Amino acid sequence: MRIGPISAARCRGFLFVIAAFWSVLLVAENASAELIQLQNEAMSVQCDASRMELHLTPVGRSEFVFVSDWSKSERIEALEKSSEQASWRVPERDLTVKLRLEKESLFVEFVASEAGVLGWPTCAPGTNVHAWVLPLFEGVYIPSDDARWQAHLVKESPMNTTAGLTLPFWGFDAGDFTLTCQLLNPFNNELQFDAVSGRLCLRCTHEFARNNEVKQFGMRFTVGPASPIEPAREYRRWLQSRGEFVSLADKVKRTPEVAKLFGAAHVYLWGEGPLSVDDVKDWKGFARKIQQQGGGSNAAPAWQIWQAIGPEAQKSIGEIIVASWPDRYNKSVVVTALNQALVRKDLFAVGAASEEVVCRVGREYLAAHFGEFLKPMKQWGEGISPQMIRELAAAGLDRLWLGTPGWEGFVRQPETVKLARDKGYLIATYDSYHSIHSPQINPDETWATAQFDQELYDAGAIVNADGKPRKGFKQRGFMLSPKAARPWVERRVSALVKIFPANSWFLDCDGFGEFFDDYSPMHPATQASDFAERMSRSAWIRDTYGAVIGSEGCFAGAAATLHFTHGVLTPVIGWGDPDLTAKSSKYYFGSYYPPNEPAVFFKPVPLKEGYRYLFYDVRFRLPLFETVFHDSVVATHHWSNPSMKFPEVAGDVELLELLYEVPPLYHLNRVEFAKRKAEIKRHYDFFSPLNRELAGMPMTDFRWKTENRLVQSVAFGNIAEITVNFSKSAYSNAQSQIPAGALQVSWKNGKREPMRFRPVKTGQ
Repeated sequence: MRIGPISAARCRGFLFVIAAFWSVLLVAENASAELIQLQNEAMSVQCDASRMELHLTPVGRSEFVFVSDWSKSERIEALEKSSEQASWRVPERDLTVKLRLEKESLFVEFVASEAGVLGWPTCAPGTNVHAWVLPLFEGVYIPSDDARWQAHLVKESPMNTTAGLTLPFWGFDAGDFTLTCQLLNPFNNELQFDAVSGRLCLRCTHEFARNNEVKQFGMRFTVGPASPIEPAREYRRWLQSRGEFVSLADKVKRTPEVAKLFGAAHVYLWGEGPLSVDDVKDWKGFARKIQQQGGGSNAAPAWQIWQAIGPEAQKSIGEIIVASWPDRYNKSVVVTALNQALVRKDLFAVGAASEEVVCRVGREYLAAHFGEFLKPMKQWGEGISPQMIRELAAAGLDRLWLGTPGWEGFVRQPETVKLARDKGYLIATYDSYHSIHSPQINPDETWATAQFDQELYDAGAIVNADGKPRKGFKQRGFMLSPKAARPWVERRVSALVKIFPANSWFLDCDGFGEFFDDYSPMHPATQASDFAERMSRSAWIRDTYGAVIGSEGCFAGAAATLHFTHGVLTPVIGWGDPDLTAKSSKYYFGSYYPPNEPAVFFKPVPLKEGYRYLFYDVRFRLPLFETVFHDSVVATHHWSNPSMKFPEVAGDVELLELLYEVPPLYHLNRVEFAKRKAEIKRHYDFFSPLNRELAGMPMTDFRWKTENRLVQSVAFGNIAEITVNFSKSAYSNAQSQIPAGALQVSWKNGKREPMRFRPVKTGQ
C-alpha cells in the first residue's frame, strides 16, 4: 500500500480540510470521481468514492460528513452498487472499500493488500451536534464548544483506541437523536483531537500492520434515539447479538467465588511486617531495653537486631527514650527497621527454612525477650496480617475484596489468606508480567514481578518494527512478550498458590488496553494476538484455581474474561504533572514511604481545579461502561485515586459510587482502619445490601433530571431507580423531595419504602 506514515505536511493538510469543512461540496475533481448514493428507511448516504468523502443524513435530520486525509482524488475501479450497498477498489492505494446499509446502521469497511496507514474518518461536526459522547474511563459528556475539554483532548492526542477508550466507539448528541461511530477493529488505531474555530474535531488513523495477514478496518455508524448513553446501549446490543457478552451470572456458574464480589468493598492492605506500631504497649521501656542490650556484648539477645536496624532507627530509639511523648514518626522508623530485621535468615540461624518459618522465629524471639512491653503475639501485625482480618470482620464488614501490593506478606504469614477465606472474603495478590528486568540489576532498581531469568531476559522482549526491543514501564528493562512469559506465569502462580491459596488474582496491565505488535521471530504477535494471549493466561488462573480475576483498566474485549477492574470509574490522573510529584507542591500526592503506609496512597491531598473539572465534575460524567458491563464486570477506581484521596470531592465520589452501584476502594492498615472505621462502615451498611441486589442487574437507563445536569438518575432493570441530587439546592418532583447532596433509591414494584443516603461531606 502506498499510504505511508502520517507526515507533518499531511497533518497540516488535515487542519486545512477541517478549516474548510463547512464549504465542502459534492463535486468530482476529475473524471475519475464517482458519486455513490445509498438509501433506506433510516438514512441516506452519498459518497465521493475517489476522495472517500461521505455524507450521512438520517431521514428528516441534518447530515454528518466524514472525510479522508487524501490530498487528491483517486482513480477507482471494479465499482459495484445497488440501493443499499456498494464496493470498489482504489488501486493506487491498494484498497478495497465496501459500504452497506443495514437497518439503522451504515457499515464502511476497508481491506488492504499491503502495509500502510489509512487516515479515515475525519469528522468535524457542526452546530447540529450538542456534545460528544466519549468512553474515556467510565464515560464523559463533552459539550462541543467546551474549551477546557478541547485543550485536554488535544494534549492527550494521539490516543490509542484500546488503551485510551474503554469502549470502541464515540458518539454525537444531535438533540433529537444520537449517532454512534463504532470501530469494528479496535486494534492499531489512533485518534487525534483538534480544536478548530471553537469546535472539537477528530481524525482516526488505522495502521495496516505488516504482521497482520488480514489487513482490515471498518466503522459502523448507527442512528439512535436521543439519550446520552445510547452509544453504550447500542454497543451492548452489538455484543449480545454476536454472543460476545458474558454476564456475571454466567461467570458465577463457571467460578462460584465471583458471587462474593456482590456487595464487596475493595481494600488494598499495607504493611507486611510481623509488628505494628500499636503492638508496642510501652514504647519507652521497649526502646530503653533494645538500646541497653544493643550497646552491650554480642551475647546480649538484642545485639544482632540492634546492628541490623541501622543508624536511623538507632537514632529514633534514642529520641523515643528522652521524649515526654514519643512521636509516631520515630515509632514508625523503628518498627519498619525491626520488621526488616525479623525476617532475615542470617539473624536467627534458620538455614534454608521457608520465609514463613523465618517470620515465625523472629516473632517468637521478640516475644520471648521483650514480651513485657508488647501486646500478646497473636494480636501483632500490620495490614497484611490475621489481626487485620479479625478487625475487619469484627467491624461487621462481611464481604470484601482484599488486595496487596505484592505477595511477600502472604508468603511470610499465609494464615492471613486462610483466615480471610474463612471469613468469606476474596483475597488477592498483585502480580504482573508486563515488564522484564535484567537479573543482574541492583535490587533497589527493580521489582519482584519483573524478575525472571537471564534466558527470558535475553529472548523474551517484545520487538518493535525497527528490530529494537520495546522499553519497559518507566523505561526500565523491556516489555515482556505474553507468549514467551506463559510458562513463567504457570510456574509462578502454581508455586505461590501452594504457599497461600488465594481465591483472587490481580494481573496488572493485562486488561488495560496496551497491546503490542511483536516482530520477534521467536514469539511474533499482532496487537490482537497479544491481547488474546493475555486473556488466555487470565483464564488459565481462573479455571485452574477457581480464582476471581481482576486487572487495571478494562479494554472492552477483556470484559468477557475479567471479573473486576480497577481504573474505570476513576483512572490515573495527572501522569507526569510535576505539581503532583514535587514535594514543595500543595498537590503533592506523597512518597512511596513508609512501606506500611505509603503516603502516595494514604495521604489526603487537595485536588487541582483542572483535574476536578475533567475527572470529578459530575456534569460531564456518563455511565457508559456501566451501561454496557454493569452486570458483567465489577469496576471501581484506580488504586492511585481511592475513594477518600481528595477530601473536597469525597462526598460526590461516594454518591457517584452509589448511583452507579460500584464499590468504593480504600487503602488500609490497622492504624488507618481505626481512624476511618466509622465512615467506611457507614457507607458499607448502605452500599453492601443494596449492591447484593443490584450488582447482577443491567443498567437500563440514565437521565438528567435538571438542565444543569446536577440531578441524575439511573435505572437497574425493573427493580430500582437511584436518583442523586449533586446540587446545593433541594430537588422536588411529584414523587419525592431529595435534599441537596443526597441520594434516594426508589423501588419499582412500589412495595418497599424509598431508601435515602447522604454523605457526611459533599463536594458541591
